[in-house]
Amino acid sequence: MSDLIHHIAIQDDWEMSRGFGEYVVSTRGVHLDDAGFIHATTAERFDAVLAARFGDLTLPLLDIAIRPEGLAAEGIAVEWVDGHPRILGAVPMTDEVVASETLIPR
Repeated sequence: MSDLIHHIAIQDDWEMSRGFGEYVVSTRGVHLDDAGFIHATTAERFDAVLAARFGDLTLPLLDIAIRPEGLAAEGIAVEWVDGHPRILGAVPMTDEVVASETLIPR
């Protein structure tokens, strides 16, 4: 099993995506179609990304832990750019892909 990667999601975006069975938000305010990938990070870089991209936001946020091997089984690649993972497609909201959804304490 590979290490998990993490995506920081606005809770409302994540919850609204459930009805579609896949998540297509690249990052705060940006759709997958516009960015071409979904931003992710490692556990080690999580806090820095949270502070830099979401520090001024008061909305509830989730830490979505994602299994890269689950993405691969669905045909979705992960590329690494400057130590940051990029998910090259929509994230299936299945147990095989999503390891956990955790509310980020603020």
